[in-house]
Parts: sequence; C-alpha cells; structure tokens
Amino acid sequence: MIARGGLGWLEALGLTITVGVMNGIGINTAHELGHKKEETERLLAKTALAPVAYGHFYVEHNRGHHVRVATPEDPASSRFGESFYRFWPRTVAGSFRSAWNMERTRLGRMGLSPWSWQNDIVQAFVLTAALYGGLLLAFGPRLIPFLVIQAIVGFSELEVVNYLEHYGLLRQRLADRRYERTTPAHSWNSNQLVTNIFLYQLQRHSDHHAHPTRRYQALRHFEESPQLPSGYASMIVLALVPQLWRRVMDWRVTAHYAGDLAQANVHQSLRARAVS
Repeated sequence: MIARGGLGWLEALGLTITVGVMNGIGINTAHELGHKKEETERLLAKTALAPVAYGHFYVEHNRGHHVRVATPEDPASSRFGESFYRFWPRTVAGSFRSAWNMERTRLGRMGLSPWSWQNDIVQAFVLTAALYGGLLLAFGPRLIPFLVIQAIVGFSELEVVNYLEHYGLLRQRLADRRYERTTPAHSWNSNQLVTNIFLYQLQRHSDHHAHPTRRYQALRHFEESPQLPSGYASMIVLALVPQLWRRVMDWRVTAHYAGDLAQANVHQSLRARAVS
C-alpha cells in the first residue's frame, strides 16, 4: 500500500521518526536559549519547542527541575532501579502538571487568570497551534499522524536524556530538612568530544546544574563528578534496553555512594523490597 506523495508507509514512518529525532535535538537549542535572560533568546526557546508541542519545558526546566533536581520531588530525575519506560509517563505527566501549577501560582499573585496571555505555557502552545494549523492548511488532515508521532519521538528524546543525566543521584537533606545545594556530584558527566560538540556541551551537565546561567562555551569538566562510561548517543541506546542499562549503571551508582544506597534516589519498588 502506497501513502500519498509517493512514499510507502514504511518510508513515511521512517521520515516521520527522522523528523522527530531532529526536532528532539532542537530541544537542546531551546534548553540553552531558555536559560538566558534576553527576551529574544527566550522567545526563540519557545519557538524551538513548538514543533514537538512541549512548550511547558520552558517553564518546568528552569523553575522546577533546576530547583528540585536529584530529589524524589523532581519528575525529571530518574531513580535507581527505575526503567526508562516507568520514568517516561511519570516525567511527561509530572513535568506538565508542575509547570502549569507554577504558572498558575505566579499569575495568581498578579491577579491574573492562568489562561492569561502572560502565561508562558499558553504562549508556547499558541506557537505550536499556529505551526500545526499552517501545516494542516497546506497539506491537509493526513498530516495529523505525522505531527503526533514526530512530536512524541521528539519529546521522548528529551526525556531519555533527562533519564540518564541524574539516574539514582540524590541531594541529601540537611538538619533543617532542606536539601543540600546542588553540586557537580548530582549530575552524571560525560566529556566525550563529538557528542559535546553536537549538544552544546550538554554532557558537561555537572557544571550546567551548578552554574545554570553559564553559557555552554564556558562549561567545564569535573573529574570528581560521577562519570558516564560513554557519550549520550550510546547511553540513549542503553537506556532503551533496561537490562543492559542496569548492568552498566547500577554498580556505578552503588560505587558513587560507597555501597550505601540509602543515600541514593531509589525507586519505591526497590526501597519497599529492601525494607521487607
């Protein structure tokens, strides 16, 4: 069976996934721009998120993830023993819920409705609606499956990177019950040359979280940070195969905490098993 436009369904699916992967890489551009203070860069961050309909990332990453990183309260920090397939629904739903609640609270203090144009999430999704609307007018409703699939592929690429960046790492509580300050010890680092060039030094993630406004060109590598065994490209493949991921990563988490997993961010199923 041949799809309209001369492509077979397999070729059309391949094209859709390819576009999703490229738009997922584009989220990394949005990530870099979203940390900046200039309004133009912030607008470009929202624009880069429009193709994958993930505009709430602009709010959640900067005001949620960077505050709660490496704690059980952060939906974007994966837990020791948690597969990517368990992490995915938790982070997708939790990140949107968190972002919306933060914007509702912020706008409420200003006496505005959460549906106000001042809502950064509303602005971001209007950009998505404009983009999708224009494409549907140009190419018709047969484009809907393409838009949906490429968006899921794109933001899933973001979330698998989130999964590997903080797996099992935990900030400890202080005497006042607050979490300790984020340090380079709370992110997995990778200093692989090629993938760092392609990803705006994102793999120097420890420095990014310790100094989130530092531009990517100035990010540093810390040998004392927990180290991934390879770059993001190969680690993403591992994350998609839970048995291999755990074989490669679980002992590294255990070693990082000198065998004391009480100091790690452990998935509740493993914690309950340990207690029983």
